[in-house]
Amino acid sequence: MSYMAWFRAVDVTEAVLARWDAEDSGRLVQLMREERGWTRTRLAHLAGTSHAELARFEMGRTVPAHPLLIRYLQALGYHANQQNDRH
Repeated sequence: MSYMAWFRAVDVTEAVLARWDAEDSGRLVQLMREERGWTRTRLAHLAGTSHAELARFEMGRTVPAHPLLIRYLQALGYHANQQNDRH
């Protein structure tokens, strides 16, 4: 299962995002980026951040602000308003 498919399968709520610590969030973004074969430079550019900021985030050295995490996930193709089809 790809990391994107796994992430979509999880019912991600505000409370869940708030509990993730910096290391978990950074690792998720890093795994999703690597799965696509993207460089940090590419993802940072698509998310409108710097390479250095993304590197700190992926290494768990920044407290993951919800808007920043969402920016990286959106740049990777995940959109928070996506719903799993449960019908």
